[in-house]
Amino acid sequence: MNPPDEEPHVISADGPINRRTALLEQRRREAAQAPANLEVHERVLRVHLRNAMGAPLAQQLSTERQGAEQAPGGLFIGSGVLMACGTVVGLLGVIQSSGISVVAGAVIAGVGLVGIVWVRRQVGNATHRATPIPPLFDPAALDAFDRVLEGASADLGDTAAQKIMDIKASMVRIATHAKGVDEHFTNDDRLYLRECLRRYIPDTLDAYLRVPVGQRRAPLLDGQASAEATMLRQLATLHEEIAQREKKIGRSAAEDLMKQDRFLASKRSR
Repeated sequence: MNPPDEEPHVISADGPINRRTALLEQRRREAAQAPANLEVHERVLRVHLRNAMGAPLAQQLSTERQGAEQAPGGLFIGSGVLMACGTVVGLLGVIQSSGISVVAGAVIAGVGLVGIVWVRRQVGNATHRATPIPPLFDPAALDAFDRVLEGASADLGDTAAQKIMDIKASMVRIATHAKGVDEHFTNDDRLYLRECLRRYIPDTLDAYLRVPVGQRRAPLLDGQASAEATMLRQLATLHEEIAQREKKIGRSAAEDLMKQDRFLASKRSR
């Protein structure tokens, strides 16, 4: 029945207006109450945690190297295209007996040739200046390190993920600015950084993951800190040591700057 105060031709009801709508609503309720697919949930969680630790270290360092290598290559290609275009313009001028086209083609081809010669000279100078010092990080070691982090990402909390991100950021800065070996940044420092990626950090994570999940936050033997707290402390120690190596690179750069300062001071007019 309609209430007295409503229009007599309006029909209202609390339930669905037909059986099809009722079935749709029932399926929606069942879907909302059904447990989530554990496999999908785990996969989403793993991706989220992996992304929380930033891009893979090998990818970050590869991006840095590509940025330094693409400029000469692009200039070389552009110069080659310019030289080819100038040659075509010059040939068309010869065919059409157009002196202006011949001159224009010769100028364009000459500019392209100058560009090619300059790029080749720059590459030759860079090769000549290169030192025999091996790369700071081995690509295979970087890939192995990233695989370890990917495998451990689902078992690491936000605090551990942040410490890993801090370590990776330091490694990227070090790889970008480390130019060689001197009295500040020694071969021992280079070895320590390589071993951090190859052994120290993976061994810390592996030892932590071997502890059963339900015992990772419980105190260890003899009332010591929990496995999680111990793992976080070890990561903090490693990051501190890595930061000390980064400071050494800064001191080396500062010393080069001071040498330049003394050189310029010696050139002042008396």
